[in-house]
Amino acid sequence: MPPVKNLTDQNDLVPTEQYPSYANFPFENFNPVQSRIFELFDKDCNVIVAAKTSAGKTICSEMIMAHEIRERGGKAMFLAPLKALAKEKIDDWTDPNHHFADCNLSICTGDYRLTAARKKELENSDIVLMTSEMLNSRCRNNKSENNEWLKDIGTLVVDESHLLTVPGRGDHLEVGLMNLTQVAPNARVVFLSATMPNVGEIAEWISYQLTGKETYLIESEYRPCPLGVHYESYISQGKYESIEEEKLNSALNIINDYKEDKFIVFVHTKRTGHMVKKALEKAGYEAEFHNADLDKNKRHSVEKKFREGNLQIIVATSTLAWGLNMPARRVIILGVHRGMQEVATYDIWQMAGRAGRPGYDPRGDVYILLPHNNEEKHRSRLKAHQKIESRLLEHVGNGKKAKYKTLAFHLVSEIHHGSIKNKKDLHKWYEKSLASFQAKDLDDQIADSTIDMLLKCRAIKEDNGIYKATAIGTVASLFYFSPFDVADLRRNFKDVFDGGYEDNDLRVAMALANVENARAGIISNAEKKDMAGFKSMVQKSYGRFQFKDPEIKFGYAYYCLMNGIHGGSISGVSKTLQWDAPRMIQVLQAIDQMNCKWNKKDWFKTLSLRINYGVKPHLLSLCGIANIGKVRAEKLWKAGIKNAKDVSSNQGKVQSILNMKKESIDKICQSAKDIT
Repeated sequence: MPPVKNLTDQNDLVPTEQYPSYANFPFENFNPVQSRIFELFDKDCNVIVAAKTSAGKTICSEMIMAHEIRERGGKAMFLAPLKALAKEKIDDWTDPNHHFADCNLSICTGDYRLTAARKKELENSDIVLMTSEMLNSRCRNNKSENNEWLKDIGTLVVDESHLLTVPGRGDHLEVGLMNLTQVAPNARVVFLSATMPNVGEIAEWISYQLTGKETYLIESEYRPCPLGVHYESYISQGKYESIEEEKLNSALNIINDYKEDKFIVFVHTKRTGHMVKKALEKAGYEAEFHNADLDKNKRHSVEKKFREGNLQIIVATSTLAWGLNMPARRVIILGVHRGMQEVATYDIWQMAGRAGRPGYDPRGDVYILLPHNNEEKHRSRLKAHQKIESRLLEHVGNGKKAKYKTLAFHLVSEIHHGSIKNKKDLHKWYEKSLASFQAKDLDDQIADSTIDMLLKCRAIKEDNGIYKATAIGTVASLFYFSPFDVADLRRNFKDVFDGGYEDNDLRVAMALANVENARAGIISNAEKKDMAGFKSMVQKSYGRFQFKDPEIKFGYAYYCLMNGIHGGSISGVSKTLQWDAPRMIQVLQAIDQMNCKWNKKDWFKTLSLRINYGVKPHLLSLCGIANIGKVRAEKLWKAGIKNAKDVSSNQGKVQSILNMKKESIDKICQSAKDIT
């Protein structure tokens, strides 16, 4: 069996001038972590670098990739955790002054179509930058897309590899690694991570099950800027606004104590972010809020100002912590909760890792705000870090009724694409997984039982020992949807249409909400109060009560959206569903076209618009006009303006009703004319 070899960092620093053929670095010596890399160059092995943030792990990976390209004649792949980070890396590495400037680089993320020209570019690239989701997709579609270039990958670098344990992302990374090591069996794997408490277990998995190569594990406490960790408590009782004000006052006190320093203030919601930015500006500080809603140019402008010293404070959501080179002298983390859920330990320490700028600051300081009533609990939680655990075995239900929804999705996708054809393929595939390594006592039981469940819900079928995806499985694979949910949606809407309930908003709302993958989450007292009336309606409509509170909650939110009802405490859920619903409707339309033949294309389109606009059917003819939303549509309807024709022929009346500038009314009326 391939061994795992533990290394520590070394005090004998390697001068950069010893390796001029690899790169020209602007420093005299490689640091203690980087200096261990060179002895591994000529070994056919995997490498894990587990070191503090800013310890120079990226340089380690660059040197290994440079050796792969220049000495071994192979191709390298760099997996970034986010599309934005992949783009940042390719911008850095294509800079004329960078040591990769003479290499052919290509990026492959969801933002780039796989055209013939791009495919040719990928084939000719020395380094390919990807996200884990795209890696999984390319490997899974390897045969149909003829991605021959994948087999040439000699070195795969996984940045922020502890993302293996992040819900909704970790499973794609795990399966992507499993699939690539089948397509490119000679590839060596390089893991980079700051926080990985069970790193030895991960090294064993990579060696024994993923690659069959020995793995060198470099663990180090080295950090060029020592990190000071400070815990600050805040009063955590009362209304949301008063709690947020408590946290904000604590942050302002810290900033006022160090007025000359650069700060990053991490928040966990956009609402809080906007509030903090406004409060900082009121206190006389220049601050910008860095978040996903900013367009690319604005985001880059904010980052540039901060890097160049023209902006003192950035307020940011956690995405800024994942690999973007944006350090500050001090970091403040406004709490350890997102709503009522605890923020994961690895997220907190990623944010903390932005404190301290090597070459500028003697140290970095992070201030973590904790609720006073649970301060010790959270201190202990943060000190313990979080184990890396496979996300492939996330499930709904318990015991014998447990359904491994994440594993089911990946299995049905592999079957759909032909990479798993029978039980032998199934076991060979599953045995490479971290899930299998960490749940040895279950052997292949989980994989076999999940296949049985997929057969039972008719997502796949078996013919003479050969697995094939059905329409349900195909829809699940194409739309990245749980096959159990697709099966439930098919059944729920069959009941709606067969029972003549298509005009019954209550039935439709519960058909959307009542799926196997029921949205979990805490139901607050305020939400229960808002849900009570709807719950009674459901009980009356369906006879014997059969739904759980989370399903009622989401059913109620859909019902509110479909009928233009302001959902009170549930409004946040409604907003989320407005984003989720188009994908849900796409799935239903695909079920309709591929399998059920309901011929409800227009019906689903109407449903989608109702959810999107949050209105009853009679307002849809108005909401389709540019700059006409729910509120304006209601005003026009009450005044007798009921469709696009009415709008275009009554411009003066429309202006009077809406009380808008003439140029805005002109745009509305022109849009109405275009519709008619």
